[in-house]
Amino acid sequence: MRPGRAEDLPAVLDLWRAEVRAGRQDCVPGEVHLRRMLAGFDWSARSRMVEGTGGLEGAVLVSGRSTPNGAVTQVSAACDGLELRHDLLRWGLHLSKAAGAVAAQVWCGRGHTDGIANLGTEFVRPWWRMDMSLAGALPVPEPVHGYELRDGNRVPAGGWSDVHNRCFAEHWRFSPRTEQELVTGRPPQLSLMATALGDLPAAIALSQIESYVEDPRLQPVGVVSSVGTLPEHRRHGLATWLVAESLVRLRDAGARSASLYVDGWNQTHADDAYRKLGFELSFESEVWEATF
Repeated sequence: MRPGRAEDLPAVLDLWRAEVRAGRQDCVPGEVHLRRMLAGFDWSARSRMVEGTGGLEGAVLVSGRSTPNGAVTQVSAACDGLELRHDLLRWGLHLSKAAGAVAAQVWCGRGHTDGIANLGTEFVRPWWRMDMSLAGALPVPEPVHGYELRDGNRVPAGGWSDVHNRCFAEHWRFSPRTEQELVTGRPPQLSLMATALGDLPAAIALSQIESYVEDPRLQPVGVVSSVGTLPEHRRHGLATWLVAESLVRLRDAGARSASLYVDGWNQTHADDAYRKLGFELSFESEVWEATF
């Protein structure tokens, strides 16, 4: 086992794609997108590689994010053997604890969590990916009385992060997002906001188009990555309206299918609303967590 290097990324991608084929992970972003995501990643400190006679046989990367309660890491391991997988995960969990994280998460496809509880983790969440085709008729967006639709061309600069963070402040393992994270690389027409009288923000839906290698979905995929409503505006159908509008815009922008992610224990029953729009559960991840 050795420290990772940035030039290991193509081989790591091959390992991750094998994880997808085996059903242990739901997808792997493209290399260009991943390089952008991993900009500034400390490979030598936060990753380990296992070399074999034919190249890399295993890899583990530890990423992190801030929450109001402290840092939470995600430990991502890729390899073939169960014993090696546990060794890689154990390294990542130990690093997370030593670095002062309050918790470390491991995400696995349902049915691929053998022995993970023996590493000091416990099952904390099901996390669902819901997919739909954008071919054929789409649900008609139905505006909600008393609210106006705006996109990124009509929302003032700096107007997204505050609304986003207030929408999700009560959610499990909430992590505040910056304005740059939310708008960089996202076409303005795919950033939607519903506003109430007086131009008061009420709800948002943020989408982007991604392409995935070795993926059964029609490519490219329109990902509805954030859907949130401020507490005082909930139960009015704003999320349904914004997602339906997002689907139309994603197809117009070239997407051939759409996906979104749902907390399986979300008490708002958002998955029911998404099913009515045409989404179906396609992949279920299990989130396991060690707390320190």
